[in-house]
Amino acid sequence: MLFRSHVHGDLLVFTSEDDIWLSAAAGGRAWRLSADSAPVSYPRFSRDGARIAWTSSRDGAPEVHTADPDGNAASRLTYWGDARTRVTGWTRAGEVLAVSATGESWNHRSWAYAVPLEGAPPRRLPFGPVTDLALEDSGTALLTGRMNTEPAHWKRYRGGTRGKLWTADATDPLFSLVLAGLDGQLAAPMLIGGRLFFLSDHEGTGN
Repeated sequence: MLFRSHVHGDLLVFTSEDDIWLSAAAGGRAWRLSADSAPVSYPRFSRDGARIAWTSSRDGAPEVHTADPDGNAASRLTYWGDARTRVTGWTRAGEVLAVSATGESWNHRSWAYAVPLEGAPPRRLPFGPVTDLALEDSGTALLTGRMNTEPAHWKRYRGGTRGKLWTADATDPLFSLVLAGLDGQLAAPMLIGGRLFFLSDHEGTGN
């Protein structure tokens, strides 16, 4: 699944057996990156492929962890203690993008954070409550709504808390709602080559 794997160059990172694994993207024997035997999710390569960030529950609540592809320089970056914490990607400045409801009175009020690898605390981004986001030079895509878990948990959900997509760029910096008429849940926004990609089940199944 998209949430459980990520590709960079000729490497694939994925989750299995409560750990992070790597393999050649073309297939072949995989090797274990972590050995914590704890629930993990959302592995994401940095843009240059030099680091991998993921969400790990090794110490209880999900937190942001990183390591390089050889398993060196492993570190835990957050101490939020929030069950909604998860990695969503990386900034161009080399910070981990994550969402969390840390410090909020309601666990569905998750915010986006840029988490430096060292030397500074996480920085809350000025987008308001979001459940997912994508940041690229071409613009920003935000997902709002409470349903931010993987598709198996919300398939064919049509209620009022389903995801809504918003986009902004240099010509429209105030964000505009897109695909408002799409009758289904939305998830995992991505900006690639100037186009917006996402998961949705508006046709009946998640695609």
